[in-house]
Amino acid sequence: MSIKKYTNLDLINNNSTNEGKFIDDKDLFILSKNEIEKSDFGVSKYDVMEVSVYDINNNLLSQKSGSNVAYIKKSDIQNYLYNITNKGGQKELAINIEKLLNDLGFTNGILKVNINFVKQKVGSENELTRVWIQEVSPSRNEIRILPLKTKDSNINSVTTTQFKNLKSLNKDFLYYKTSILDSLNAYENSFLTKIDSYLETKFGRDFFAVLKKDFGLSKFDNFRTKIFEDFKLSVKYYLTNKYYNVGASTFGKQSEIRFDDFEVYDYNVMLSEIQKILNSCIDINSKVLKRRGIEVKQLPKEFAITELIKKIQNNLESFSTFTETKVNVYSPTGSVAVFDDSNLGIIYPTKGVLLSTLCKGYDQYGKYADGSGGSYESLIASNSPTCGYVSPIGGGGSGDGGGGGNSGGGGNNNPDGLDTGGGYRPERGRAK
Repeated sequence: MSIKKYTNLDLINNNSTNEGKFIDDKDLFILSKNEIEKSDFGVSKYDVMEVSVYDINNNLLSQKSGSNVAYIKKSDIQNYLYNITNKGGQKELAINIEKLLNDLGFTNGILKVNINFVKQKVGSENELTRVWIQEVSPSRNEIRILPLKTKDSNINSVTTTQFKNLKSLNKDFLYYKTSILDSLNAYENSFLTKIDSYLETKFGRDFFAVLKKDFGLSKFDNFRTKIFEDFKLSVKYYLTNKYYNVGASTFGKQSEIRFDDFEVYDYNVMLSEIQKILNSCIDINSKVLKRRGIEVKQLPKEFAITELIKKIQNNLESFSTFTETKVNVYSPTGSVAVFDDSNLGIIYPTKGVLLSTLCKGYDQYGKYADGSGGSYESLIASNSPTCGYVSPIGGGGSGDGGGGGNSGGGGNNNPDGLDTGGGYRPERGRAK
């Protein structure tokens, strides 16, 4: 980069300042917030010190490596930078310019050194990971950059991620970690004690008395504080690559590396896991609470399903009319719905079991189970005395012989071969 790019070059030339500016002082107040952001430059693997050397006439000089610009990364930055404290007690960054120039191949002369402290967000000086400028805006304040096409899928994946992070202005994990831990500290100092009053407002003044009676929790504030302390420590361990399950024996021990301070991660994933940590801390601490026991000495009659079914069955059997159990199921589509009642606990009598008897005229019929909760009728005996039939004087059979008319009919033959004659007998029929 040309040293003439700086708007305060005159101040630099007369040694009035060692800080270059790209914006005029008259315009700087529009953009500047007069804020200083703390940064541990030289710690991240993406921190780079970009060095250019110019002669007294502001001509860019070639360095020992043959390049015009040197990119000094984390592994070598500490060879030239030193943290010092000035007379006013403020921390400053000192640079060993002599050593830096010697290592770049300059041993004498009047030289100007331009150093930019940057973080590689997209691309690098490597030939495979470089980016190229596709377009520069007319105002010269914006550029459109694109990556180089390569056949290396790993490089393409890294470059794609870098462009997405740059587009979304995603910050390094270190920023989110610091922000989350600071938020927990602020919550503890400002809001934790307000939980009690919130619960009392929402559930009533006797809420804590109910907790003491039903769960043996006499000091809710201690219980609440313990949950928060476990939660805060678990989140810290989660963000600092330690085992964070508060109920595990490995809690607090070093785990696998899940986060790098200077990489970019999905914040929503971190937030989701933090919510799970809170649920876990609540669950583990709640296990020590007393549970109110429920003991049923006698099952109420309305819940005695087996006995209820038996009474219903007995009532049904007291009627002589044909009965059949049906289950109606409503179907919005109008289609036939099949209802499986095998899980209701109802046991139907086996098909053919006699349920009861009844009389139709002088004939005795039996009502038999059909095996599905219904029944059918079948003739047991014609002209049954049980149904009030009385044999006429002179004989007459009550057998199951041929049918007669209203004024007689053939009777059964007796064992002696004598015809005993037929008496009056009403018309008979058989059940279907």
